[in-house]
Amino acid sequence: MEKKKEKSYLISQLYDYLEEQIQLLKADRHQLNRKMHEIVQEKNEKEGTIENQQKIYQIRKIFSPLPLEIEESKQSVSEDVIKIEKDIKEFQKKIKDKDHKIEELLSYQKGLEEDLLFDDIVTGDMKEDEKIPFVPAFDELIRYIKKMHPTARLNYRESDQESKVCMTFSFLKGFHALFEMLMTDIGAFVINFENIIDEYKILIKIEAKPKVAKNAKEFYEKRSVLEQQLTKEFSVTRWKTNSINVQALIEL
Repeated sequence: MEKKKEKSYLISQLYDYLEEQIQLLKADRHQLNRKMHEIVQEKNEKEGTIENQQKIYQIRKIFSPLPLEIEESKQSVSEDVIKIEKDIKEFQKKIKDKDHKIEELLSYQKGLEEDLLFDDIVTGDMKEDEKIPFVPAFDELIRYIKKMHPTARLNYRESDQESKVCMTFSFLKGFHALFEMLMTDIGAFVINFENIIDEYKILIKIEAKPKVAKNAKEFYEKRSVLEQQLTKEFSVTRWKTNSINVQALIEL
C-alpha cells in the first residue's frame, strides 16, 4: 500500500512539473505570436508605402522625369519588406516548435493520467488471481475512460443486469493493451461497445472506426502487434481500414 502511495505521489509531482512547463511554453508562444503580429502589421504598412510609391512613380513618369531619390526610396522599402518576411518565417518556425513541444508534454501528461487511472480504478491493490464483480466495475472503467478522452465518441450503455461473472487481472491487462492501440496507434475516433450479459458469461463486442490510414501496410501490421499483447479473453474478428472489430469473452 505504501509503495502504491509513493508511486502515485511521484506521478503527481511529475504531472505538476509537466503542467508548469506547458504553461511556460504557452506563455512563450503567446509572446512570439504578439511579436509576429507586430511585424506583420509593419510589413503591411511597408507594402502600403510601396504601393503609394508605385502610383507616384507612374504619375511622375508620365508628367515629369522621375527624381532619383524616389527610386532609391522605393528600393529601400522593398528591401525592408524582404527582411520582414524573413523575420515572419523565423517567428512561424519558432511558434511551430513551441506547439510541437506542448503537444509532446500534453501526450506525456495523458500517459501519466492513464497510469494513475489503471492504478486506481483498474488494478488498485488487486492481485493477479483476485476477482471483482464485472458489471459495475466495467461500467466505472468506461466512465473514467470517457473523462480521459473527452473528444472521442465512446458509445456505451450501462447495464442493470446481474451476472456472477467476475473481472480478472488478465482481462484488464488485455483491455488496456487494446485501448492503447485503438486510441494512440490507430487513432480511433468512434468506439462502440455492445455487452451480452449472461449469468455465467459476458461477451463484449467492440467496434472501432479508425482515422484514415496514411500507410496501409503499417496499419495491417499493427494487427499482429496487438494480437501478441492481447490476453486469452480477446480475439480480433475484423481488421479493415474502415472498421476494427474485437470481442472479449469472460466466463465464470
